[in-house]
Amino acid sequence: MLTIPLIGYEETLVGVLQILNKNNGVFDEQDEFIAVALAAQAAVVLHRAKVTEQIIESEKLDREIAVARDVQIGTLPKEMPTLDGYGFAGAFEPTDQTGGDLYDFIPLENERLFLLMGDATGHGIGPALSATQVRAMLRVALRLNSSLDDAFVHINDQLCDDLPDDRFVTGFFGLLDAKTHSIRFHSGGQGPIMHYHAASGDYDWHPATTFPLGYMPQVNLGEALELPFAPGDVLGVISDGIYEYENESGVQFGQAGVSAVIDGMPDASADELVAAIMQSARSHAGSAPQADDITIVLARRSRE
Repeated sequence: MLTIPLIGYEETLVGVLQILNKNNGVFDEQDEFIAVALAAQAAVVLHRAKVTEQIIESEKLDREIAVARDVQIGTLPKEMPTLDGYGFAGAFEPTDQTGGDLYDFIPLENERLFLLMGDATGHGIGPALSATQVRAMLRVALRLNSSLDDAFVHINDQLCDDLPDDRFVTGFFGLLDAKTHSIRFHSGGQGPIMHYHAASGDYDWHPATTFPLGYMPQVNLGEALELPFAPGDVLGVISDGIYEYENESGVQFGQAGVSAVIDGMPDASADELVAAIMQSARSHAGSAPQADDITIVLARRSRE
């Protein structure tokens, strides 16, 4: 038996060449010389074959991720809702090809609108599936005429059953009533919720009202927080991808960055404010990479 290792790129072992039972006599130095030459050629072929397989698998995965991205982007609102006296805007910018953030606007009867924003832990396909699941469950719940409280509790408890123990979704569930000019909401781990008061130029930054969705079953959900919507007021539900967007020195964009944009253009529409916040956050970051998914949802009441 003559055994020769197949040494590939960077001196890695890719296989073994064995030659058995020479017809006449035993293997000599000439046989070993020829076997080493054959082994070198075989190693090159095996290495190329493995590289080709890896390229094919990588391209297949890229195609599957691209499909997942198309599905996720397809769940986002195609156009902003229309509600007399109000303007709305949203933006989503994942870190990877897919992300764990989501937002949605769901028109309801009697001049009401449901606002949803969520942020699943992590990045990539897994969190994207969790985000899509939350949106789907909410739309089904609303079709069945669930209340704000019931929808929040049932979706939370279902996520507790479905998600691994180390996974959860922060979520804002808000119900805007254009007749009473108010919004009631539960915020599961999602905060701060920004309320800009146009009359005074002041800001309220509301913390989360309860723990994240899927963290543990809800047994004592408190009252939804209700905010009045005065003329010109802005409600902002913004993911930590904006607030924690760091520049090269590690300084975060923060609440100050968001409020500076609004202070600089207090009469701007929701669309204009979303675009300005995104641009300002990127300018603040400079060459620093985006470290987290970014989602912004704004609702603004007109001044008239």
